[in-house]
Amino acid sequence: MPFEIPDYHKTQKILHVGCERPHAYFIPYENGELAARDERNSSAYFKTLDGTWKFRFYKSVSEVPDFRITPPESWDTLDVPMNWQNALGRGYDTPNYTNVNYPYPVDPPHVPNENPCGLYMRDFTVSAEFLDGKDVLLNFEGVDSCFYLFINDAFAAYSQVSHMTSEVDITKYLHPGKNNIKVLVLKWCDGSYLEDQDMFRASGIFREVYLLARDKARIEDIFVKCDIADDFSGASFAVELATHGKTEVTYALFDAEGACLDRGALTADGAANFTTVRMDAPHLWSDEIPYLYRLELCSGGEVISLPVGVRRVEIIGDTVFINGRKVKAKGVNRHDSHPLLGHATPMEHMRRDIMILKAHNVNMIRTSHYPNDPRFLALCDRYGLYVCDETDLECHGIGIYTDDPRLTNDPEWTEAYLDRAERMLERDKNHPSIIMWSVGNESGPGINHKAECDYFHTRDGSRLVHAEDESRRAHNADMNAKAGKPVTVDAAYYRSYYDVESRMYPEISLIRDYYMNKKNTDKPLFLCEYCHAMGVGPGDLAAYWDLIYKHDRFFGGCVWEYTDHSVAIGENVYADPHYTYGGDFGDRPNDGNFCVDGLVYPDRRPHTGLKELKQAIKPFAITYENGVLTVKNLRYFRDLSDLSFAYTLERNGECIASRALGAFAVAPQKSRRIPLFEGRTFDECTTLTVTARQNTETPWAPIGHEVGFVQFVLSDAIAHTPRAAKGEITLTETAGEYTVTYDETEVRVSRTSGLVTKIAENGKDMITSPVTPSIWRAPTDNDRVIKEKWYRVGYDRAEVHAYTVEAEKSGNTVRITSELSLGAKAIDTLMHLRVTYTFTPGCAVRVDCHTKMTDFAPVFGDGKREKLPILPRFGFRFTMPEGCEDVRYFGYGPGEAYEDLRLSSRLAFFRTTVSENFEPYVRPQENRAHVGTKFADVASIAGHGLFFGAKNFSFSFSHFTPEQLTATRHNYELKPNRETTVFVDYRNSGIGSQSCGPALEPPYRIEENEFDFTFFVKPTFAGNECPIAAYKALDL
Repeated sequence: MPFEIPDYHKTQKILHVGCERPHAYFIPYENGELAARDERNSSAYFKTLDGTWKFRFYKSVSEVPDFRITPPESWDTLDVPMNWQNALGRGYDTPNYTNVNYPYPVDPPHVPNENPCGLYMRDFTVSAEFLDGKDVLLNFEGVDSCFYLFINDAFAAYSQVSHMTSEVDITKYLHPGKNNIKVLVLKWCDGSYLEDQDMFRASGIFREVYLLARDKARIEDIFVKCDIADDFSGASFAVELATHGKTEVTYALFDAEGACLDRGALTADGAANFTTVRMDAPHLWSDEIPYLYRLELCSGGEVISLPVGVRRVEIIGDTVFINGRKVKAKGVNRHDSHPLLGHATPMEHMRRDIMILKAHNVNMIRTSHYPNDPRFLALCDRYGLYVCDETDLECHGIGIYTDDPRLTNDPEWTEAYLDRAERMLERDKNHPSIIMWSVGNESGPGINHKAECDYFHTRDGSRLVHAEDESRRAHNADMNAKAGKPVTVDAAYYRSYYDVESRMYPEISLIRDYYMNKKNTDKPLFLCEYCHAMGVGPGDLAAYWDLIYKHDRFFGGCVWEYTDHSVAIGENVYADPHYTYGGDFGDRPNDGNFCVDGLVYPDRRPHTGLKELKQAIKPFAITYENGVLTVKNLRYFRDLSDLSFAYTLERNGECIASRALGAFAVAPQKSRRIPLFEGRTFDECTTLTVTARQNTETPWAPIGHEVGFVQFVLSDAIAHTPRAAKGEITLTETAGEYTVTYDETEVRVSRTSGLVTKIAENGKDMITSPVTPSIWRAPTDNDRVIKEKWYRVGYDRAEVHAYTVEAEKSGNTVRITSELSLGAKAIDTLMHLRVTYTFTPGCAVRVDCHTKMTDFAPVFGDGKREKLPILPRFGFRFTMPEGCEDVRYFGYGPGEAYEDLRLSSRLAFFRTTVSENFEPYVRPQENRAHVGTKFADVASIAGHGLFFGAKNFSFSFSHFTPEQLTATRHNYELKPNRETTVFVDYRNSGIGSQSCGPALEPPYRIEENEFDFTFFVKPTFAGNECPIAAYKALDL
């Protein structure tokens, strides 16, 4: 018969039943040695319940039988921890990605009656020794969305708040020997309205489950506060204890080397406080030097060890200071996301994330948008990462863009908001890595945020409080007041909530003109989200970091976001995972690939975006002037002696000098001058590249790891000595084409299309289709807004029309001029082109293109006429035959390089292959262009190919066409062509971060009304020709 469970999950008035009060996270051990190692599975008082559980899925809670009387006849099995939707193919619901929209009707606190659920069951054994004189506490570190707990078929507890710990005293339900636990987990509860985060919505027990055997009289809670002298000359720890019963407590404080600094004892009965001895000249904790002391507490048979740090965060004037130093937040947002396990994050998975971030110079994490596993914070303490700890709270899908959002301003929900804030702070309060508490994300302003902020400030005044919703409304109120518009709530009231201004994805101009103006606000600015890292990009990191470094009050920010979210599918998800996104499982509503927006792939391979961020936030800056390098240490707490510098001097891509400069003990925020080439001048294209590498091993990087580099182009003037014409040239005219022959080269131009249809040398054809002017690129994720205008005006289907094609021969030179236009069916002409091909024996073909945009003014969705949108690209497309795989180029590489995305690229001579020059983004798109290219060749393994040259061009080459990349939804669906598609572009549009951010900055837009582009092309035999010599022979 159906099981009538209580209705706790239907009301925000009942949040927890039978659960312990929230308290600091710690694990008791039986001795100090084990406690110091803090590997919780080694504690005799710890018993994990992770592993394989019996599992039964029900499409609705109404289908659940009374399992206390009649257990299900059959069970599946499911690993704990993981989300049940990730057990693909079993019919346990489907993965569902949605950003804003709730996956059910919005009627808080009500959720659908047909509420899917999972029943978990397992037996576990507890020994008489484990129970003797102990209370046994069952801990769930994460269950989505709520659960009803039964021990030996007796109801024991109910709890919600998915990303926080729920602890239950189950002592009275246990007996020595075998016991049984059943957990009924519901997909939705009233609390789901507060968990509308941008992620795959996934259910079940997704964090670890364990038992703790605790003494009857024991330490229940610990709050360690650090009292630091104003001048940091001394510090001590003030410790507040809460106990269960009366107990004798001894304590000891150890430094990182294990030396005991203080000991003491006290009797605690419910509560007790003590202060450790004052330490003179204490070691300070920071991201750069994460020095940890260790506080050891002994009570009865339990030993508890807490890493603690001496760290002060404060705002002085309008600037954030840590330990008395102005600092910058070089952060990322991080979701818990695993392509196989869902929101489950094993310990090594978390450690790997931190190693990757530290190796890329990141120093801060925002736990978007919920508290992480408590052990993750311990890793941040150990390795040095600042943390903005965020409450498990977002109600984005409710009308938050009004001044009176339904939940955040509703007193009926105050208790639920405060419960989430309290559980986070109480669990995490002893971590020195946490410098900021956040009320949540995108949930609108109101009294419940105010209650959270007041709680944070009252309970823990040592950290900053973050509330982006209120900060955004403060700006809006300020702007309305200045414009004379009605203001419901003034800016000053909103600003009374929080300590730092916070914004998401603001334009550079807004930051510069509003937030850096002290007349508008006296608070520091922190970008909780910026530079949306979706697909290719972000392309605007340099602009933001120029401004961050320029202004002390600009604290920094956290890039959105660290990882692509995906569920891996395929025949072998380990060796060949196929990554998915919203809608791939028939899930509705969904937001498509908006979840694939990280700096790393789901398997943690870095995107170009992470490499760009690494360069933007590297811990040093270098300038070069008059032959002298100036190295500035951008760190705040340690010198640069752990880095060894070296330089390479290259002329036209060839190394002419290199030298190890060694390490420089440049003090924090100080500089050192290093004379290199005083009085020396350079010609040709000469580059100076200075690298900094680790000279000591760290947990995240070996010796030799490149921390960053800086490149200077000392001279860009390559001398050209054009070849004189030699030999004979002939021009042959037929009804359909012009044929030009000289040496062993044959080029044909269609008299119908005006396009080059054949380039051959010694009978070897170098193209398989006409060379075509091209404006289309497969939209990047950051083109997701502008691409709709591109489609509207037909950029994706533009065709060439020829008006006239004329040829003339003058002496030893042939010129063929084509008057062309580009336009799409049913669309006005987009542009007119005059393309002139100049042929001279012994020389490369010169292509001169003059382009003029038309006055066509399309009407877009708002009914207004606008000028044509910016171009995706402009250039010429070559299709080369099968086997043209080897590539050499002198340009920016080796990775992706666009006009606003080249911090991680350098100007050099590179050798690669077409197959290697591809970035397999989860959703296919434009990728791997190389801006600033001067010359390149693409050839077969035998050496037959084409050479290209220009003053500067954007160079792309791939086994995929833009049309393929545009039409294909997933990388795993792509099939490479045998041919090679090459683009020689006048320009390829910048990248920006408009996938969720400001429009592309004007300097990186192709919006010229009229422009000229000249490039050269010729057949080559790559093995027998020096490309720089070929380039210098061009008439540039």
